[in-house]
Amino acid sequence: MNVVFMGTPEFAVPSLKCLIESKHNVIAVLTQTDKPKGRKGKPEAPPIKSIALDAGLPVIQPENVNSRQVIEELEKLNPDVIVVVAFGQKISNEILDLPKHKCVNIHASLLPKYRGAAPINWAVVNGEKETGITTIIMSDKMDAGNIIFRKSLTIGSEETAGGLAERLSKLGADTLSESLMQIETGNAKYTQQDEGLVSLAPKIKKKDGLIDWNQGGERIHDFVRGMNPKPAAYTFLIKNNSKERIIILKTERENSANDETVITPGTIIDISSKGIKTATRNGSIWIKEVKPEGKRMMSAAAFSRGNDLKVNCLFQ
Repeated sequence: MNVVFMGTPEFAVPSLKCLIESKHNVIAVLTQTDKPKGRKGKPEAPPIKSIALDAGLPVIQPENVNSRQVIEELEKLNPDVIVVVAFGQKISNEILDLPKHKCVNIHASLLPKYRGAAPINWAVVNGEKETGITTIIMSDKMDAGNIIFRKSLTIGSEETAGGLAERLSKLGADTLSESLMQIETGNAKYTQQDEGLVSLAPKIKKKDGLIDWNQGGERIHDFVRGMNPKPAAYTFLIKNNSKERIIILKTERENSANDETVITPGTIIDISSKGIKTATRNGSIWIKEVKPEGKRMMSAAAFSRGNDLKVNCLFQ
């Protein structure tokens, strides 16, 4: 089949590579425009652009994918199917209906659970044990199209959103290959989603990473994993009448029985080579890795030594 691919971040790379290596003919790649990065604001190409150019594929970077110019270009290309993987722009009905086999989307959840921009983060934050990839025929309503194919995987108890995203991106490529084969052979079974089982996974902003120490240790542990690497979980260290923003990258659950429930959540109750033990609503948790504002990542033990932390200092 003649395929147009739409995608932007690293997550979409395995799917594009899979298409390039397949029997299908990738006739064009659409991705977001180059964005300024770093302190100097130098424009940086999306990961998908580099892969496409290396493969000698035509690349289109529209400010607005639904502009008349882009639609006319797609009409000239006349693809059999458009594959969409984390493209980053809402696609109009005119484009959704353009290909013979419509637009196929790779979504990183077991739909109808976790519709939205951040399904991987929310699955980890909510302590899910399982997630996966769902391919759908795109519709006007967000992530609500008919299901073509699904594959699941188990989420590790210590796995971060970043690690899970890497595994899901590879699973997405496998799922895409199977889905396109079913579509091409006419064997695809398009199953409606059960609207009664829908849950949402809205975009997470930087400010949403603030840790609530009034939650339980298990919940905080999952929250830190789900925010790693982006937008990153953070807290504020209160010490000597100062307030410093600290990113928390890794925690460890405290399994032993304790009496910390009477201590104000966020209070440091122990400091050792293991890390910084901090009170939560129902016990405590060990902080293992941190990144102070404007500094490099370091172990919590090294941070405590360099900042002369004491028991009873407070995170909030």
